[in-house]
Amino acid sequence: MMTRKPARVILLKDARQKLNPPPPPRWKPLAALYRTRHVLAATCLATLAVIHFEKLPYSYLIVPVGNKLIDYGVTGAVSPRPEPIDGRFATCSGAQRINCVVDGDTFWYRAVKYRISDINAPEIGRPACETERRLGLEAQVALLDALNGSGLMMERRERRDTDQYGRKLRVVLQDGRSVGDALIARGLAHRWQGHKLSWCG
Repeated sequence: MMTRKPARVILLKDARQKLNPPPPPRWKPLAALYRTRHVLAATCLATLAVIHFEKLPYSYLIVPVGNKLIDYGVTGAVSPRPEPIDGRFATCSGAQRINCVVDGDTFWYRAVKYRISDINAPEIGRPACETERRLGLEAQVALLDALNGSGLMMERRERRDTDQYGRKLRVVLQDGRSVGDALIARGLAHRWQGHKLSWCG
């Protein structure tokens, strides 16, 4: 037969609990991470995918369809409207640079620095060999002649608007044809494939 506790004992127990409440439950970070493991795994995979695609050359992300460029690396949207180039260019010298050519793939236009994104031209400032320096000077003159021509436009074909040096990434077109392709045909540039190729054979 069960015996009931006296009411006085029950009241005393309640009073003790109010004066000395139990400590709040301790936060367990490992348990919290385990509960959110699926969310964390998905976030890590998404971050790795973004890093991976940022390092790919634009040709893996931009697919020509007819006369348009579809960027599947973003949302499948058509690339921005072409920008006209209109002005006289000289070779760059001194600190003030408005419209001038640095080398075969870099130039200034209206005081903004541009990098031709579909090619890589030989270096002039720090060439690896005399052959690269000579070809770099020829590429500089060839780009200067092209930019002083007519029918010039720029198109953005990269996911990024600028590179790590702050240069705007554009393909230069003359009468609808890539100026970079013309330099490649003359042996004054390489197709940009995400890394530089040697000019010193």
